[in-house]
Amino acid sequence: MSARGLAFDEAPPLASVLRSFLWAPWFLVAAGAVLLAAGPGALQDRYTPAVLAATHLVTIGFLMLIATAAAFQLVPVVSGASFPCVACLAPAVRWGFALGAVLLAAAFLQGPPLLFGLAAVPLAIAVGAFTLSGAWVLWRLPKHKTMAPMFYAVTLLGVALAFGLVMAGERVAGAPVSATLLRAHPLWALAGGVFVLWAAVAAQVLPMFQGARSWSPRVSFVLGPLVSALLFATLIARAWPVPAVESALRVVLAAVVVAYAGLLGQRLWTRGRRRCDAMTFFWYIGLVSLIASAVVGAFMAVGLLSGLKWPLAYGLLALMGAAASLMSGMLYKIVPFLVWLHLQRRPGHPTVLMTSAISERSMRVHAALHLATIGFSLAAIAWPQALCEGAALLWIADGALFGANLFTAHIFYQRVSRASTGGLSRAAL
Repeated sequence: MSARGLAFDEAPPLASVLRSFLWAPWFLVAAGAVLLAAGPGALQDRYTPAVLAATHLVTIGFLMLIATAAAFQLVPVVSGASFPCVACLAPAVRWGFALGAVLLAAAFLQGPPLLFGLAAVPLAIAVGAFTLSGAWVLWRLPKHKTMAPMFYAVTLLGVALAFGLVMAGERVAGAPVSATLLRAHPLWALAGGVFVLWAAVAAQVLPMFQGARSWSPRVSFVLGPLVSALLFATLIARAWPVPAVESALRVVLAAVVVAYAGLLGQRLWTRGRRRCDAMTFFWYIGLVSLIASAVVGAFMAVGLLSGLKWPLAYGLLALMGAAASLMSGMLYKIVPFLVWLHLQRRPGHPTVLMTSAISERSMRVHAALHLATIGFSLAAIAWPQALCEGAALLWIADGALFGANLFTAHIFYQRVSRASTGGLSRAAL
């Protein structure tokens, strides 16, 4: 594992990031419970209350908790520039997204319009705190090519979440939801925020944890501006409107995603470390799903795929197939590494291995369960009457096993800390 050039002394306290990682999987459990309670009728189209609630539990509760905590950890370690007052900022962002996700899901589930306004308050706090502080820190590093995608990811994510807050305000006011924002919101969140942020993290974790060959910094440096320009052009084409231009831009955006996923897949396939671990399996699942979602999205944009089922399949591939798989694979390396790193800083320097925090067998079982969840959920979209409840139960099992595995690392940290010092400091969880 190569860690040259990384400033681990600048890493934030373990609790600042680990708590977000520990909370995140349980929003997958909540999303599965929502789909289970709704039954087969939930999969009629992408705008049913249950699908909207489950989608935002995954995107805001699961993905945003992981993405923001990863940014808090990665930016200071890679660049040496820390977020301001991270001990206060991290809990505010974590609680804002967690509470906002729960309230927003409740609002979609036939709740009163006032709930959208209540959900907007903690979400606005979390979005504002993370976006403004992140953009300020990253803007001070204009020549740091490794961090360039992170700046664009934070900015685009802030715009996407601002779109969501505007739509929440429209619901509170009883006004029709803007069709332009409704179409742009998921694209900016997934392609602009999650994809570009993952690309920035991947540039660090693949060489570090998988022995993959690094790619030219120019690739990372160009990705953020290119995706940003395509998203802005798509928004302008939608506002005119020019359907043909918008469709063409979406196809180009899909091609960029496929090209970058292909590059990372090639680096993963030719990595120096030939042994396949859980992260490798999750990333293969995620990269295949990412390419599949981009292809489905491009075909939908040009009208080759139509109907109510394809948007559901596209969303499932993008969220559970790509984003959740790639995030899970990263956490299974990042969390044990953070536990190991912070244990080395404790008095007595207990000698432990990274692999002791979470067993490889448990992670492989989760990878198999996650793959089954994706496949069964795709089948449930085609045959909801027969398979919807089974898919929802798999979602619950998937999130619960992931949460239990990450909690195992937390228990391991506590046990070793007590053994080495006779007690836990307040910085420990």
